[in-house]
Amino acid sequence: MADLPRVADVVIVGGGVHGASLAYHFARKRAGRVVLVEKEFLASGPTGRSTAMVRRFYSLDFLTRTANRSADVFNTWPEVIGGGDPGFHRIGYIIVAGETLAPHLARNVARAQRLGARVELISRDDLRRLVPQMAVEDVALASYESDSGYADPSSTTTALAGRARELGATLVQFTATTRVLTASGTVRGVETTAGTISAPLVIICAGPWAARLLAPLGIVVEIRSVRHQMAVFERPAELPSHPAIRDLPNNTYMRPDHGHITLHGVGNYDEVVDPDTCSDRADPTEIARNVHLIVRRLPVMEKALVRGGYAGVYDVTPDEQPILGPVPQYEGLHACFGWSGHGFKHAPVIGDIVSDVALYGRSEEYDLTPFRLSRFQEGALLPDGSPVGATGPEWSDA
Repeated sequence: MADLPRVADVVIVGGGVHGASLAYHFARKRAGRVVLVEKEFLASGPTGRSTAMVRRFYSLDFLTRTANRSADVFNTWPEVIGGGDPGFHRIGYIIVAGETLAPHLARNVARAQRLGARVELISRDDLRRLVPQMAVEDVALASYESDSGYADPSSTTTALAGRARELGATLVQFTATTRVLTASGTVRGVETTAGTISAPLVIICAGPWAARLLAPLGIVVEIRSVRHQMAVFERPAELPSHPAIRDLPNNTYMRPDHGHITLHGVGNYDEVVDPDTCSDRADPTEIARNVHLIVRRLPVMEKALVRGGYAGVYDVTPDEQPILGPVPQYEGLHACFGWSGHGFKHAPVIGDIVSDVALYGRSEEYDLTPFRLSRFQEGALLPDGSPVGATGPEWSDA
């Protein structure tokens, strides 16, 4: 484990996938002495419990652009990142919608296609060909991304962090950041359990713990730590594999994992917890609910073996969208947290954007203004950004 440097040019607080991406991009841009500080080990927090879906579109154009470009990175990792293995599996990604949400899905797919996202609308007959075991009677429309899928969250984080280290960054693990140091409205560094680092630039990527670091600075951030749960199934021989599936009529999602395993979860939760003490195991009642729901979509899974489950924590903002960019109260303080459960897939590109804004004051291609921290006080919350969000044209450049 690296010793704690006493001086840096950039300090990144948090060793999840976004922190690792930022460390890589800062190092790639030769931003000087780049230090990432993680209180446990890389991907030990929410990242390690992510299902790590890689998909391409939302109802907000900004998120479509970053998701689509990141998916391209996963598909061409050796050429773009230059090292490490994110454990990406190109298995395809399907969204199925009922009558009510089908028009929203159709509109957002069309918008995504105009932005260059490789996604197409498909029919029930197409679904039957892709997944013969799927029940489709309640499906009005579906979308399909043939070169999407999932990655391994820990491997992705380690790959980005490894490249950052190769490019000169220092990674300090098992060291908690206890305080952001400031003076005269300017960031001066951070205090950690191993000592102080002086630095003019600090990026907070601390997820559910971000609000605790900002509160002593007089910055109030509403972040709910929401516990989500996943059930683990061993598929029967009749279902050797399947694409990743977002099942809107049942409000669930699933993807295969190594061997004959399928991970399955419900689309939203509201159990607010302490991220330091909450259980990391799925509740028996929740596993039972997942059994019922997965069999609705894949009746063959009635023959599956239940292999337990696990739980993680999302850092959820009031509009379920991230806080990105400068924290205006203090020069040199920047944010990248509050992803509300859909941040993994954007990380390879978001690290590039946020580091550009921190180093140069702007990004050439992306505007972070809609994701500013002050939007909550201004009443400028972002709309539903999901693939079936009913977003109006005024958000086309968000």
